[in-house]
Amino acid sequence: MPKSTLTACAIALSAMLSAPQGASAIEPGSAVCKSEMQGVRKKMQESLSLIDSVKDAPAPAKCPAYVEASTIAEEIRESAARCEASQKRTSAVREADDVIEAIDQAYKKWCPPRPGMVRVKMTMIERVTRDKLPKQLAAIHHCTGDGDTMYSTNERFDLGRLIMLGCPGIEKPSEEQVKQRNTRIDLLKQEQAQIYVTRDRDGDDPRRLTFPILTADGHEASTDTLIAGRVSIGGKLDLISSYWEPAKDGICRVHVIWRVADGKAKLILWQEATDCSKGNSDFKTVLDRQ
Repeated sequence: MPKSTLTACAIALSAMLSAPQGASAIEPGSAVCKSEMQGVRKKMQESLSLIDSVKDAPAPAKCPAYVEASTIAEEIRESAARCEASQKRTSAVREADDVIEAIDQAYKKWCPPRPGMVRVKMTMIERVTRDKLPKQLAAIHHCTGDGDTMYSTNERFDLGRLIMLGCPGIEKPSEEQVKQRNTRIDLLKQEQAQIYVTRDRDGDDPRRLTFPILTADGHEASTDTLIAGRVSIGGKLDLISSYWEPAKDGICRVHVIWRVADGKAKLILWQEATDCSKGNSDFKTVLDRQ
């Protein structure tokens, strides 16, 4: 994306975050939020100056500037998600997403990977204990004991964050559980994950997602747990994608996509593969609601 587009996005976001706020607790308009937004606006101006200072610089000099600008844009998005009033929150978060994507495109253009290296999207996975969870998440995530460690991710998603937290696998899955989850028995024994949409990185206003799925006999059911490590954000920030080996006879792999809106996941794509012997599954679409 051209540098002029990157700067225009950042200026638009800076102007939007300069708008006056309303009033409330660690909520939009609160003293904490006002202070946070003021600090972020100052950082935005520093970021704009930083980007402008390297516009004519050689590529190696641009790279650290873009990394720093991206970090600041992520902070601005987080503050917009947490602190913007409801009528402005959507546009402010979307503006921040545009800035982040513009910086990412500029970085890819000017800072290609070294020879022999491939740039891939990484998800940061941590092992955490319950005492490390944000207070609101700890209050509703009950599947692990106090001393147990669990799978944990925290990613930018839609207008807030997508947080995945681990749950123990099923030690002895029943035949009914296998059919209802349409998941191979050895996968049900592995660590599972419950998935939450939250307002911000700190887990405020968490809502656990329930996922519609197709059972082994083709009926529609739902589950609030998926296989840990088998879930990712899709091609857009409101999509969740997963692959797994199902319990359905003759099917070696399924690919599933859900769209999330207002804290609810809607099944929009279900694909099945009958041959996984060559590594790349050839999927046939069974359901398409895109």
